[in-house]
Amino acid sequence: MKTLSPFVLVAVLVSSLTGCLFKEPVFERGFSKIDPDLNGVWASEGENGDPREMEFAVCASLDDDRYVLNHPSAEKGSLFYEAQLLKVQGHTLLQLRLLASFNDGLPKADAERYTLLWIEKDPTGPGMKVRSLGGDGVKDKGPAEVKRLLEAPGTDWGNLFGEALVFRRLKDK
Repeated sequence: MKTLSPFVLVAVLVSSLTGCLFKEPVFERGFSKIDPDLNGVWASEGENGDPREMEFAVCASLDDDRYVLNHPSAEKGSLFYEAQLLKVQGHTLLQLRLLASFNDGLPKADAERYTLLWIEKDPTGPGMKVRSLGGDGVKDKGPAEVKRLLEAPGTDWGNLFGEALVFRRLKDK
């Protein structure tokens, strides 16, 4: 496991949080069909409500169980991910695999390029909370250990993931 640099951190949707990357996926099966509600253009609430601090992400389904995710959209540091949805212990996760970055192109074959996001839909509207993997509970752990923790009943997910960043889906034109 590697702690993300500030540049890559922005790329996993939660620029103010610590995250982690792995060379291998945490999950290799058990993925869900896409949720069409995740498709669209998303905007974060700017820090302290400042609209100049907003970040944007674009999520679009590729087929019936994969998305392409671009974040931060409209930025030179933009990154592209393959994302797969899964449910674990009643929680919704997106497993991300880095596909390419605007600045660096394609990642090397041995690059650490997998991570997880915990997403919680807002039941009152078109929004969601996004938390990146990287809390104190995953420091120095590999993907198999993280998977075991996530699948264990009673695990404190707040200890495995960082603080939430709220995104709202923008209306399509």
